[in-house]
Formats: sequence, C-alpha cells, structure tokens
Amino acid sequence: MTTQPVVDSFSDSSLAALSGDMSLPMFSEGNLNISPDTDATSAYLMRLNYIEPLPAEEQQALAERYVNDGDADAGKLLILTNLRLVVKLAREYSRRWSNLLDLIQEGNVGLSEALKRYDPYRGVKFTSYAQYWIRAMILNYLMNHVHPVKIGSSRAGRKLFYNLKKARRALIKQGHDKPTPALIAEYLDVDEKEVVRVAAQLDAPPVRLDAEAPGFDATTIGERMESDTATPEELATDSDLAYRLRGAIDAFGAQIDTDRKRSIWFDRMIAEDPKTLVTLGDQWDVSKERIRQVEVQIREEFKNFLFDTLGKEIEIEFLEAI
Repeated sequence: MTTQPVVDSFSDSSLAALSGDMSLPMFSEGNLNISPDTDATSAYLMRLNYIEPLPAEEQQALAERYVNDGDADAGKLLILTNLRLVVKLAREYSRRWSNLLDLIQEGNVGLSEALKRYDPYRGVKFTSYAQYWIRAMILNYLMNHVHPVKIGSSRAGRKLFYNLKKARRALIKQGHDKPTPALIAEYLDVDEKEVVRVAAQLDAPPVRLDAEAPGFDATTIGERMESDTATPEELATDSDLAYRLRGAIDAFGAQIDTDRKRSIWFDRMIAEDPKTLVTLGDQWDVSKERIRQVEVQIREEFKNFLFDTLGKEIEIEFLEAI
C-alpha cells in the first residue's frame, strides 16, 4: 500500500486547506479497502498508514505557530502526525490490557495534553516531550483499571505502581537476590506497609468474584466472602435491644419523683436538642454546677435501673454519652 502524506509542506495555504474536520477517518473506507468485517483497531491503524510523521524541524515550526499565533490548524497537524507514536507506546503496555484501543485513546489524551504544555523554546523535541505525557496517561489508566482494587489512592501507591518492578531489578543488580519489602521501601523512600499492599495486588492475578469457589460446588468466591454488613441475626438482636432500651428509658422517666430532676432528664439528658447547664440553672434558680451534680446523680441512678431491668450483662455505649 502506498502511503499518502497528509501535507507536502505546512505552508499557509496547506494549513488553510486543513481548516475543516481533521479527525479520522480522513479517507473513505472504499479507498482504504476496509471491509465490514474489519475490527475497529485494524481500521484505525489502516487509516494511520496514510499519515506520515513530519521531520523534527517541521514539527518545531508547527509548535511555534501554535504557541505564538494560536494557530489551531498547526496544533491539529502536530497531533495528527504523531498518532503513530501513540500507537507505538500503547503497544508496549498491551500485555497488561487486552483492548489496545483503550490504551491508544488514553495515549491520545496524553498527546493533546503535551501540545497544551509544550514550550518549543526549551530545546526539547516535541516527540520527546510528548512521550512523557502519553506514557503518563496510559499508566494512570492501567493503574486505575487493571486491578479490581485501586492502587493509586495515595502518592506512595502511585510511586510504587510505576517503579516497583524497576526497583526490584535495580536491587537484584546490586546483589540482593530477593529484595524484601523493607529494602524496597528504603530504596523508593516509601512506607514498608505500602510496599506490601501494592506488591500483593501487582504480583497476584486478579480473582473473579463470580468464579467457582475451590471445594464448593455451585458456589462463587463472592458468595463465600464475609460481608461487612450486619447479618439478619445481628439486625434482629439490635432491634430487640433498641425496643427494650426504649421501654427502660420511658419507665425510668416515669418514676422520677421531682420536677427538677425530671426536667434535667427529659430536657437535657435524652432530648434531641438538649438545654445547656446555664439555661437549666436559670430555670431552676441554681448554679450550672448544681445542675451538673444532679445530672451525674441521675446518670448513676439510670445505670442501676437499667441493670436491674435488663441485666448487668448488657452493654450500652450511650451510657457514657448521656
């Protein structure tokens, strides 16, 4: 197949001719001989065969026009002629992800980001600068999608995702046959627990929750996993305890024999919007310290009442809160 370059040069007239839609496909499927059975990846790559990369000096000139003049067509052409670079880098990571187009898509995002950030006057070729952003976007995608558990939730986790294998190889070259988590943590300046956590996820293959559990017929791994939620038995027990506790609270309030103590109990100790010590002190013409002393007395009386009613084996967390 003979390739047809996008443009022979990047003169004003050439760029003006490209002011329309420059997205793929740039050629009809008939001209590309793409059959209805051709998969999406192959069709995309066939279209790229018609787009030749530009020499470094021409890319430099395009970058300068994009930065200095805001020339969108120059930027589009710079992106278009580097799409092959994205494919090349995406293929390096295709072992980790079955869908090459996913990686290409993320790499294309990185290429666009590189164009926005590129400074053509720092002496770095655009392709060299773009590779950094292309790889970064692909690796970020893999970090968040290859493993069921997100690895890159912390700075140390992201650092380990990118550098764990590289660090192991470096330590092996230094004479450490089997680098320990502690040694890797020191080498990368991260916490040892992070090394253990990330290594467990990177080294072990993902486990499908719908796979059959070993030793159990017609039972999946997910069904064998312990749930973090309360069991029906626990919910029933909690509901019964709440009912009995509500009854004990009502019964205790009913047997309080003085108005002041009853006010402290209902208006402060079990109220959703409790009154302050100062408010109750003013209401009953005593100091707030006296209200606090009575409150301590009522709390102790309620504790004894509760134990007499429900038994001393009962554990009630809210006793410390009222």
